[in-house]
Amino acid sequence: MSRNLTDMLRTHEPEARPTALNVLKQAMDEHGEITDDDRRRAAALSGLPEATVYGVSTFYDDLVQPHGRRHVSVCTGTACWAADFGEHVAAVGEGLGLGLGERSEDGEVSLGQTVCLGFCHTAGAVRDGDVVDAGAGVVDRVLAGAVRQAAEPDGATVLDEPVLLARGSFEGLRHARASLSPEQLLAEVKAADVRGRGGAGFPAGTKWEFAARAADPDKAIVVNGDEGDPGSYIDKLLMERNPELLLEGMALAGHAVGARRGYVLVRSEYPLSTPVLRGAVERARSEGHLGDFDVEIVEGAGSYVVGEETALLASLQGFRGTVSARPPFPAERGFHGKPTVVHNVETLCNIPFIAVHGAEAYKALSPGATPGTKLVCLNDRFQRPGLYEVRFGTPVSEICEGLGGGLRDGRSIKAVQIGGPLGGILPGWKLDTPFDFDELAAEGCMVGHGGILAFDDRTDVRALARHLLEFGAHESCGKCFPCRIGLQRAFEMVDRPGDLDRGRLEALLETLELGSLCAHGGGMPAPIRSLIAHFGEELGVATPAQPELDTDPHMRRPEERREDDPGGRGA
Repeated sequence: MSRNLTDMLRTHEPEARPTALNVLKQAMDEHGEITDDDRRRAAALSGLPEATVYGVSTFYDDLVQPHGRRHVSVCTGTACWAADFGEHVAAVGEGLGLGLGERSEDGEVSLGQTVCLGFCHTAGAVRDGDVVDAGAGVVDRVLAGAVRQAAEPDGATVLDEPVLLARGSFEGLRHARASLSPEQLLAEVKAADVRGRGGAGFPAGTKWEFAARAADPDKAIVVNGDEGDPGSYIDKLLMERNPELLLEGMALAGHAVGARRGYVLVRSEYPLSTPVLRGAVERARSEGHLGDFDVEIVEGAGSYVVGEETALLASLQGFRGTVSARPPFPAERGFHGKPTVVHNVETLCNIPFIAVHGAEAYKALSPGATPGTKLVCLNDRFQRPGLYEVRFGTPVSEICEGLGGGLRDGRSIKAVQIGGPLGGILPGWKLDTPFDFDELAAEGCMVGHGGILAFDDRTDVRALARHLLEFGAHESCGKCFPCRIGLQRAFEMVDRPGDLDRGRLEALLETLELGSLCAHGGGMPAPIRSLIAHFGEELGVATPAQPELDTDPHMRRPEERREDDPGGRGA
């Protein structure tokens, strides 16, 4: 596609027309599938070519899977897999007599899948209509048509004065508007060294500075409320329990960079989050907290890769959620071509504390190298799963044993995956590693969103690798071939019986890391490399000779590494 046509599509204004995605979602709600007539109607209403609309209609899980009058969606995410190794998925399908993606002949019932429903503390989870049920007995309740809403986890903090579990009061926003100029607030955020909580850890203050310096006065704050990482439900609980804190952080970011509008893209898999946020926006407007800063809540359509910031912006504008090459970065040219600050929910929830107490108080919270605190969430294998606010630098063992209480049923921790599906896997004998960006990176791991998934001593490492790569291949946006083809080939390698050719596998992982357009393909090698390093024999990795890259045209090393990607998942 030519750059001129791409620019035209990216700056297509939704204020004048409905987006193709919204029209298609409405059609799906009305009759459970997308027809050619629906696509033509969406093209006419949105003003986009029919081919572009076809691309939208075939990209998102919510539009591709046919819906019956009753739609059941089973979670196939890693937390649910760790709980019962996928048994609930097979049991629901067998009981309904349907495979994933199928609808009964009479149109009454359909069965779909989702990679995370945000109930990782009580897996496995199943969504039946707008009710998410989970935990013991869930299969029987689904088959009996007697589902019940699963309970939310507890939240706890080890801090005398919590930052992220504090109630939003708009005190920081009132103080900033009365006493801090935009330049002063930006300087405080830079001095506090707030790092993005969406994966890449990019400094928030630097991102704000780029947007503040942009000449175009029409700027936006965009929030990634589509965390998507299997095993993470941090942003979900912040949006549902403390939406005022998020809105305050958004308005503070707007004050600092000169933006008067904000958008939150919320996972469609979180059916409670959207109405809660919309209600909070209405209250904040009516009580005068937002002033001239306005916020719109937009529901997504089912895509993990939409958590990447350029894919998120494309989806927010109603297009396929595919990744764009950078530069330009969103802070220079983002939503509808305007300077845009993109953050995940938790990143912005740090800002009210800084606005009230200042950068030095924020930095004093943590004994680690990274200032501030971090929310972590534990999956249901722990004795005490749930949401915890901890200081950076806290040993992972203290989180798992001291807060989580170790594993249930007397099981031992074989390994934990930290930071989502792109995060490396830390073996049980390395849990004394401090929970901080640099220390985890040294072990091939990442902070990411902060989900900590435990795998107990029953876990089949080869099956875990197969699960992770199947997820990666399914969620690729398909734009770049190293990711689109490479993840599928890696899955096929581990899916075959017998030993793995380590040299060929490592060459493929290197191609993914260096050749992929975004962090999805570039990050998926991390957990597989961890499994090779720590559980190679169990994984079935043959002792390697180094791959002969010069003789295999499909496995050659790129001449140069690409620069680090600062975008992450809406950092």
